[in-house]
Formats: sequence, C-alpha cells, structure tokens
Amino acid sequence: MDGHPTAAGSATGAAERWRALVRARLDQLDQLAPGRGALGAAFWDSRAPRFAAQTCGTGGRDPFLRLLRPAVGHRTTVLDVGAGAGRFALPLAARARQVVAVDPSRQMLAILQREARRQGLDNVRCLLGRWEDVDPGPADVALCSYVLPLVEDAPSFLRKLDAAAHRRVFVYLPAASTDLLMDPLWRHFHGEPRRLGPTYLDAVAVLAELGIQPRVQVVEAPVVTRFASLRQAVEGYRDVLVLPDTVVVRRELRALLSDWLVGKQPALRPPLRSAPGAVLSWARAEPAS
Repeated sequence: MDGHPTAAGSATGAAERWRALVRARLDQLDQLAPGRGALGAAFWDSRAPRFAAQTCGTGGRDPFLRLLRPAVGHRTTVLDVGAGAGRFALPLAARARQVVAVDPSRQMLAILQREARRQGLDNVRCLLGRWEDVDPGPADVALCSYVLPLVEDAPSFLRKLDAAAHRRVFVYLPAASTDLLMDPLWRHFHGEPRRLGPTYLDAVAVLAELGIQPRVQVVEAPVVTRFASLRQAVEGYRDVLVLPDTVVVRRELRALLSDWLVGKQPALRPPLRSAPGAVLSWARAEPAS
C-alpha cells in the first residue's frame, strides 16, 4: 500500500513499544559503561574516521540508492537526515539540484565536505545538529538511513521528516535487529542476551498511528563492515561489545574473532555478505484547501 490520509491518528501503543525497545537497548549499554547509552555528537565524533572508512563509497552498491534514484533528478532537492560521512548524500548529489546533509557529528560532516570537494560537488549543504533541533527548510525528497532505531521519540521524528518533504519520504532501517549477529558474542562476554532494538515492523506500526501507510520494500543490504587487520577487528568489536580494555579481554576476543571472521587481511569481514533491510516510503500529503 502507498497512501497518506490527512487525518493523523494518536500515538499510543506502537509508539510506547518503540520507546521501550530503544530505551532498554540503550540502558543496557549504560549499565556496562555509564553514559554510553547517550549516542550523541561526542559518540559519533570519536568514531567518525572508522565509520567513514567502513561506509564511504559503498552507497552505490546498496539497493536503497536504487530505490531512491527514480525520485531524484537534476531539479530535485534532497534532505538526508543523519547523513553521516555521506554514504547516500554524495551519490545523490551527483544527480540532484541540492542535497542538505543533517548530522549531529561535526567530524562526520567534515569528512562529508572533504569528500564532496574531492568529487567536485558544490551542491551539498551541511547542517550540524540533531534532527529534532534544526530547521533545514523544505525539500522535495527526505530520507534517513539506519537512524530511526536509535531515536526514542519516533513519532516526533517521523512527523518532522514528513513535514519537510514536498514529494516523498524514504526511511531505511533493518528488517531484523542488527544486534542479532552480535548476540552470541554478547552472551559469551556478558552472560545475557543483547537487548534488541525495534525493526521495520515496529516502524510501520508507529506510522499507522500517525495516519501514514507506507510502501514497504524488503531488500538484501550488503554488509559493509571490513577490517584491515585482526587487531583492528578486536578494537572495533571491543567497542561494540562494551568490553574493558585489558590484555585478557583482547586475547580472548582475538581468539574468537580469528575463527569467526572470514576473508583475508586487509578485508576481514563478518560471516555474512548481506542482511535484510527495509525501505519504507510514502508520498507527502497535499495540504487541505
């Protein structure tokens, strides 16, 4: 289905379930490392170089870009919320009139701007701040990729995204929780399951409460995680698993990863080439006359 009734429903059950799932996942991080559940600008700034190395240049292989392209032409303005280092903002800028990239991380946007200059793209405008706090102005197409599952107040986030788009909104998120792959390692070190975040089905339910019926397309998204060395992999997974930086922990994690990761240096990767993702999209409602 693809529709957008003008009357919005009240946010009740689905919104509260969403909030509870996000909060439980972040609280689990806080219990292991106080403050870790606050995934704000400082968190992403410290991880920007590693994140950019994993994602830059990979957007062209992702089915999300294939679904976006028909909606973007040389006269189209695009709003990318949570743009990161420009995985989708940059390839879209090559065909759009303008792309506004919103992100709370100054370091992420610095990498995006540097890469835009390298590619000769002068139509990318970066806006620093949380989506909830910025005013980018309207765009023809609004999108966000793998951002929503980190947001507690999904209804407010989605309402603002919907209001910003003149024509169409695209939301990309996991079809299954991205933590599932990490769960065995999490259980090994912490002795309990990883709290799983919301998925696209939860997002569809939240949108239904807002009176929005999105088109749902499930895709196979390539897993882009790569490590140049086993040492780099140990550091990356130690961070994700919220493990103490000790010789014993590093040695144990190294032994586990040496058997679990596949490929060879400098392209070690998890034993999964793709994972299911979901693209939710809907047409912006025409205002009532």
